[in-house]
Amino acid sequence: MRRLMVLAVALAVACVVASTAGAITAPPQTFTDETGDSGTAPDIATIAVTNDDHGLYTFTIGFATPYVNSDNITIAIDSDNNVNTGDTQALGADYLFEDDYASHSFDLAVWQSNDFAEAPHATANVVVASDNKSMTMTINKSDLGNSTDFNFFVIASDGTFDTGHTDDAPSGAGAFSYSAQTIFTLAAGSSHDGAAKAGGTWTVSMRAVRSDTNATVGSDGTIACKATEGSKKLAVVSHSFVSSGGGGGSSAVCTFRVPKKPKHAAVHATVTVSDAGQSASKSFTAKTR
Repeated sequence: MRRLMVLAVALAVACVVASTAGAITAPPQTFTDETGDSGTAPDIATIAVTNDDHGLYTFTIGFATPYVNSDNITIAIDSDNNVNTGDTQALGADYLFEDDYASHSFDLAVWQSNDFAEAPHATANVVVASDNKSMTMTINKSDLGNSTDFNFFVIASDGTFDTGHTDDAPSGAGAFSYSAQTIFTLAAGSSHDGAAKAGGTWTVSMRAVRSDTNATVGSDGTIACKATEGSKKLAVVSHSFVSSGGGGGSSAVCTFRVPKKPKHAAVHATVTVSDAGQSASKSFTAKTR
């Protein structure tokens, strides 16, 4: 039997949720599931998964039909990526994270030799959207054996597990895979402000430095260039990452068109570098010559 359909543990509300104040969250990875195949169960459409720098995993499940009444959701997690451990009839699931809508409660179960038993889950939380078309389930890796790479599948039910009363994602067979993303911040590093020539161009540049590696962002990132003279926007002539060579890293370089008049006008520019959902900016001011 590919999916484990019934939990052998009682549902209980988790009373403590670990704080993630100030956490940095990675961009979500979204998985899709076929719709129109759920019968009377909530119809799973998407599952977006992400993690933050505190080790918190977030599963946001989107439904094509509402999650209501006696419905429940189970996320089966193979925390060690080994189908031969955990429940071998459920693709090696080591943990089951389940929410029950009717009782407004949730629980976590861990595989122990030949059955699931209730597991500590102080970091877990579940929030159902007001329109009942999505829900967010969060749990820290510390409650999942500190797993950083796992396979998972999701089962929705209307309270029974007969044909026409369940939906699973992915449909049919297999599982989704997720690897915890490296979290970092970006900071503006060294910069350069060229001369703003009336009727010519103005070139400015900055380096964006990653907190995890101290490396500068290069072609794997993106650049946004903005400049104004008074209320007028300056046209962007070019933008690119330019390597200084010799292992010095790359700079984000923006070149703007400067109007001929008036001379000695104040011009302002902002360069923003983004990478993996993080951004760093630098502002520049000059007077045209």
